[in-house]
Amino acid sequence: MGFPGYFLIVMEFIQWSKDNGVPVGPGRGSGAGSLVAYALKITDLDPLEFDLLFERFLNPERVSMPDFDVDFCMEKRDQVIEHVADMYGRDAVSQIITFGTMAAKAVIRDVGRVLGHPYGFVDRISKLIPPDPG
Repeated sequence: MGFPGYFLIVMEFIQWSKDNGVPVGPGRGSGAGSLVAYALKITDLDPLEFDLLFERFLNPERVSMPDFDVDFCMEKRDQVIEHVADMYGRDAVSQIITFGTMAAKAVIRDVGRVLGHPYGFVDRISKLIPPDPG
């Protein structure tokens, strides 16, 4: 499918990060199921041990290119971006960020769970919030 260069580039900047003291997450998303990614130390999760689905990563019917979800320490992430830009060219590097939102009721339920309150108590409080608190 023509991905050797892609795997090698990702391997290079993850290894650079580890060699330079930048904490790197274990790997997640569709790439976590790749045995090649595990062998190249792109991910720290053995897909055979955890019975992960490889097909999700390199499925010929997939519309978009497969991806690795890589998490870097926020305090040192800029060093990784700088390295990749220096190594591969600034015009070949971009950043993508996603923002998640939570509904008011879900926030109340999650906070209640974290604080150890009984589900029934938290559920009663969350039901006091109108459907559209806006």
